Amino acid sequence: MRTKEEKRVFSEVDAFLDIIDEEYKNKIPTKLRDLFKEHKDKDYHPVYHANIPIEEQNIKKEAIAMIGLLHLNYWCETEEEKNELRNIFLENQEKYEEKMNRKYNLDDLFKNVSEKKAKENTEKIEEFKYMVEYNKPFYVKIMDFLRKLFNKK
Repeated sequence: MRTKEEKRVFSEVDAFLDIIDEEYKNKIPTKLRDLFKEHKDKDYHPVYHANIPIEEQNIKKEAIAMIGLLHLNYWCETEEEKNELRNIFLENQEKYEEKMNRKYNLDDLFKNVSEKKAKENTEKIEEFKYMVEYNKPFYVKIMDFLRKLFNKK
C-alpha cells in the first residue's frame, strides 16, 4: 500500500510526462509509464507548463529526483552525458550530507546544551546569592567601621 505522499509524487511525475515531447515519452518503457498512472493519487491533478523551468514550478523534490533518474536511465544518449549527470547527483548528495552534518553535528549539539546549562546554572547562582543574607564576621564589621570613620575626616 502506497502512502498519500508517494501517490502524489507519482501524480506529479505522470503530469510531467504528459507535457514532454512524444520523443522523450516513447523512450520510457510502457510498463513504467503505466506504473505511474496506476499508483498516482486520483484526486490530485498537478498542472505543469512546458515553457516554465521545472525549478520554478511547484513540484516535490521526490518527483524531481524520479525525473532525474528517468533522465539518467532513458534520456541520456551518451556515456559522457550519463557521467555528467551522475557527477551532479554526487555533488548534490555531498552538499546535502554536509548540510545535515552541520545541522546535526553531535559536538555542536552537546556544546549548545552544555552552554545553555552553564548559563542556567550561573543564573541560579546569582539568584541564590541574593536570597542568602551575607553576614560579615564581627572583626570585619569593626574594620569597615574604622575605615569609614577615618575616611570621613
